[in-house]
Amino acid sequence: MPYRKIFFEENQPFHIVSHAVEERKIFEREEDCYRFIFQIYAANYGTPASNLWKKDVINAAKGLLKGEEVSKNFVTGEHPPLVYILDFSLVVNHYHFYLVPNTENGVPVFMKKLNGGFAKYFNLKHGRKGTLFGSRYKSIPIKSEFQLDAVSRYVSIINPLDVYQPNWREKGLNDLNGAFTFLEDYQFSSFPDKLGKRNSRIIATKEILHRYCSTSNLTKAEYLKFVREFLEQKMFLQTSFLE
Repeated sequence: MPYRKIFFEENQPFHIVSHAVEERKIFEREEDCYRFIFQIYAANYGTPASNLWKKDVINAAKGLLKGEEVSKNFVTGEHPPLVYILDFSLVVNHYHFYLVPNTENGVPVFMKKLNGGFAKYFNLKHGRKGTLFGSRYKSIPIKSEFQLDAVSRYVSIINPLDVYQPNWREKGLNDLNGAFTFLEDYQFSSFPDKLGKRNSRIIATKEILHRYCSTSNLTKAEYLKFVREFLEQKMFLQTSFLE
C-alpha cells in the first residue's frame, strides 16, 4: 500500500475508511473479525508473532476487547501507539476508524501494517493472491466540534447498524429495541466501550477520549437516551460529509 500524499498532523483527528476490493465480504466470519482485532493491536504497537494458532489469536483478540493484556509471545511491543483509536467498526466489506495520530506518519504507517498484515493472513487462509484492500483508503480530517460528535456517532452507531439491517438508512429500523440489543452485543465496534460495558485495549484511554468525544462522560442510561433520540430524529442523515 503506498503512503498517502496527505499530512497527518499530530492531535488532528481523522475519519478513516478502507474497503476491500471487489466489495469482498472480509468480515463475514467471526474468526476473521477477531483476527482483524488482533491485527489492529499488533500494528499499533509492534509486530505479531509468526505461526500463531488460530484459537490463540481468537482468544487474544477476545481478551483485548475485554481489556486484558496480550501475551508478549503473541505481539512484540516496539513503540508507543502509532495512533489513538477513539471509535471503530467492522462492516462486512470495509471498516471505519475515528482516530488521532500519536506520532509523525503514525496513520500511514499504522494503515500499511494493518492492511498488509491482514491481507497476508486472509489470502493465505482463502487461497487467493493480490491486493485485498483498495490502494487508497479514505481519510477525512475532523476540524469542528460538530464533526467530532458526528464522526463518533457515524462510526460507532450508524455503521454497525448496517450489519444489523443493511437497508435501515432508507427504510428505517424494523425493530428499534432489537437494534439496541445488537449494538450492545456486537463485539466488532466501539459501541460497547461507549456504553461502559467493556474497556477494550483497542480504544484510547478515557483521558484522551474526553478530548475528542463529548459523550464519553455520559452514564449508560444517558448514552442510551442520546442514541435513541439520535436515531428517532434521523440525525444520521446529516453525515454525508463523512462519506
